[in-house]
Amino acid sequence: MEKLIPCRFHVEVGSVLKAEGMRTTKQRLDIWDELCSTDDHRDIETILQSLIKKKINVSRATLYRTIDVFVKHDLLKKVSLGNGKILYEHNKKSISPRHDHILCEDCGEIFEFFDSNITILENEIAKKLNMKVTQRTHQLSGICNSKNCSHLTN
Repeated sequence: MEKLIPCRFHVEVGSVLKAEGMRTTKQRLDIWDELCSTDDHRDIETILQSLIKKKINVSRATLYRTIDVFVKHDLLKKVSLGNGKILYEHNKKSISPRHDHILCEDCGEIFEFFDSNITILENEIAKKLNMKVTQRTHQLSGICNSKNCSHLTN
């Protein structure tokens, strides 16, 4: 993935925070930069540990509040796994801001994919119901066809 240009995105993040009545602090921008530092799907604890490892002092409460605002304004995507675990990913993807996920139930790896036919089908369904799609969540789960999951990294 190309290196993101933080300044450009800091302006957008600042606008979102301001809309929520929040100040644009170094901590909140550091949280955004950390979220964009990888395309991995991560939970709150992993994000917090990564911030701590980088010696960025952010409280758990600030992290939760900031992430909630980013999700509300579509800067982050919330991925709910079947086991109740929630992962987050930034929406500044090079693949496509609109993409879907399939979770391997054998090893837990999440694969991203994009197929324009899904978007076309969604729009056709919405049109038949006299609606406009404003939000979408599409996630699949599956098991590997082989006896030994080829995704395992052990």
